[in-house]
Amino acid sequence: MAALVREDGARAPEQGRRGCEHYDRGCLLKAPCCDKLYTCRLCHDNKEDHQLDRFKVKEVQCINCEKIQHAQQTCEECSTLFGEYYCSICHLFDKDKKQYHCEYCGICRIGPKEDFFHCLKCNLCLAMNLQGKHKCIENVSRQNCPICLEDIHTSRVVAHVLPCGHLLHRTCYEEMLKEYDKVLETAG
Repeated sequence: MAALVREDGARAPEQGRRGCEHYDRGCLLKAPCCDKLYTCRLCHDNKEDHQLDRFKVKEVQCINCEKIQHAQQTCEECSTLFGEYYCSICHLFDKDKKQYHCEYCGICRIGPKEDFFHCLKCNLCLAMNLQGKHKCIENVSRQNCPICLEDIHTSRVVAHVLPCGHLLHRTCYEEMLKEYDKVLETAG
C-alpha cells in the first residue's frame, strides 16, 4: 500500500477559503486508487496519470485535526463541518449552492432542484422553462462539447442548449460568438 501523500494545492483555513480552486471544503479525499490525499477529484486528476472515481471514495481526512475517517459531513473527532452540502453518493463536499443529486444523471447538479427537470430522452437535467420546448436528442449530454471536445455530462461548466438540441459548454458557446463577431467586423 502506498504511503499517504497530501496534495500541494490544499489551502489552510487561515488563508480564507478552505479547500481548493474547485471546492470549498474542510476535508481531503483519500483516493482509493493511489492512497493519496487530495482536496478534490479534479485536483487529483490534474496531478496523477489516472482518474479518481468519486463514487469509490470511502475515507476523508479532516483539515483541522487530520483524523482519517469514513466519508461524512462532519468530523467525528473535532466536529469540523466538511461541507455545507454533502452527497453520500458522489462524495461531494462544498458550500451550499442549492445542489441536488439527480438519480438519473447519477451526479450532483447545482440547483435549486425545483428549477430543473430531468429529460429522460436527452438524459440530462434542463431548466424548467425548456420543459416541452426543447428538441430531444437521445443521450445528448453523454457527448463531448463539439468545440473543446471535453465531456459535457460531468463538466462543472454549464451547458448551453442550442435550438437544434445539441449542447455546448456555455463558455465555449460565448467564445464562439465572440470569434464570429470578430469575423463579421473584419468582413464588414
